[in-house]
Amino acid sequence: MAPREVPSVPDESRYQSVSTLLRAHAADTPDKPFLVAIDQDGRSLTFAQLWRLSNRLARFLHQLGIGPGGRIAVLTDNRLEMPALYFAIQRYGAAFCTINVEVNATHVREMLARIEPELVLCHEDLDSASFGRGDDAIRFGDLDPDGKSTDGGLFERLNGYDDGDHAPEAGAGPEDLCVLSFTSGTSAAPKGVMHRFGNYYWITDQTIDMWKLTGADQMLEFRSLSWASSHMLCLNPALRVGATILLAERFSRSRFFAWLCDYEATMVIGVPTVINMLLEHDASPDDISATRRLRFMSSSTAPLMVDQHRRFEDTYGIELVQLYGMSEGGIVASNHVGERRVGSVGPPGLYQNLRIVGAHGGNLPAGNVGEIELGGAQPAGGYLHADGTVEPIGRLRTGDLGYLDDDGFLMITGRAKDLIIRGGVNIAPLEIDNALAAHPGIREAATIGVPDPVYGEQPVCFAAMRPGSRASEADILAHCADVLADFKCPAQVILLDEIPKNDRGKIDRNAVKSLWTETYSSS
Repeated sequence: MAPREVPSVPDESRYQSVSTLLRAHAADTPDKPFLVAIDQDGRSLTFAQLWRLSNRLARFLHQLGIGPGGRIAVLTDNRLEMPALYFAIQRYGAAFCTINVEVNATHVREMLARIEPELVLCHEDLDSASFGRGDDAIRFGDLDPDGKSTDGGLFERLNGYDDGDHAPEAGAGPEDLCVLSFTSGTSAAPKGVMHRFGNYYWITDQTIDMWKLTGADQMLEFRSLSWASSHMLCLNPALRVGATILLAERFSRSRFFAWLCDYEATMVIGVPTVINMLLEHDASPDDISATRRLRFMSSSTAPLMVDQHRRFEDTYGIELVQLYGMSEGGIVASNHVGERRVGSVGPPGLYQNLRIVGAHGGNLPAGNVGEIELGGAQPAGGYLHADGTVEPIGRLRTGDLGYLDDDGFLMITGRAKDLIIRGGVNIAPLEIDNALAAHPGIREAATIGVPDPVYGEQPVCFAAMRPGSRASEADILAHCADVLADFKCPAQVILLDEIPKNDRGKIDRNAVKSLWTETYSSS
């Protein structure tokens, strides 16, 4: 099953602004719900209501003198108001700057200092003073879709502005800043990523193509809207095709199947952590019935073990579509609905100009592991550093290792910095993680390299067990001996209730290494 040929550059004449897209949907399907907050009593906004809100906000921002790409920080969680402001700010031509407010106040203060926003909008449930923005933040509460807000803040102020079509625009073009987000910080301090209107538009081509999206789709999103991934996989493509976004504040296993049933979701944007949580509980006939309208569920942001992938599909009958992306790189590669290869993240994305390069930067042939390098139209424009300087991205060395098979499907083998070198031989931790995850008693695993006086490094595994599992370290080591080459077998397996993760659900190998150093290195 060879992947289809894809264009290496986009047709730039097809570019459309957020304003153009939103105006068209408001005219063509004015009463169609676009944003639905499913755990906020189903509060919603139609395309026409969002268009009118964006017109009022545009007049307000113009009055403040904010120009193209002007930075506006929005501090809130997954509420209806967050995507409403996301689209309204970009409709004007300013930049939506997003921070995960659920981390801690110190983190938010540091990110705000780096952004240097022209305007800060903060939800009334948050303490803006703790973020260092006491008096200069404009607060907001619940948005009334018909322009009759009584929040005593931003939306009530906007009630007095004209919502007619001919609102001013900042004049932003494809090269202007549209979103400033931050990476997850799995390998270093979080980086500020400067997305342009153009690269976000071309990323959306990939999402629509790989998932065959249409205006009939109902897209369930429970991941944080502070993630660039939620913009690339949900917000932006939904606007392009006129789909409906079903927004939850966070994932809830107890409500998940009711959401699918009550709101007739056609797709779910998922992560491995959620897939693993769903596998921890027996599926009831009602659960299975609730999935009847789903076309598929995606998996991204972290590796999904092959065994978990197959178990999920066998249990729920839901097609899983795995992909690989980066905040700064866009959608690097993806399987397509109905065209998958389990264990692979799929062929390279549109316009990515992906290469597998060796230690000296040369191209490697199929089947050879090297670093994944990107170029083309999807990667962001630059990194915003803590001192305020901007580093252009250009061609992007991802730090991820992988190879292309003979059919052009990308296989991820791990992170370059996580490679374990045992006696001069490279070992990919992800291969050992997959081997452990195939054990029936293990829910997930993380492998690190630890110092060894003879071999330089040895692999050590941390394993989180399934409920009720009685597997011992000896049992797991015996399993490894059956499925791994001798030199790849871990020297030790440490059993945990949970493996450390970051706020995006990714295994935090730095935290795992710290756990080893502080707790187990002398054992």
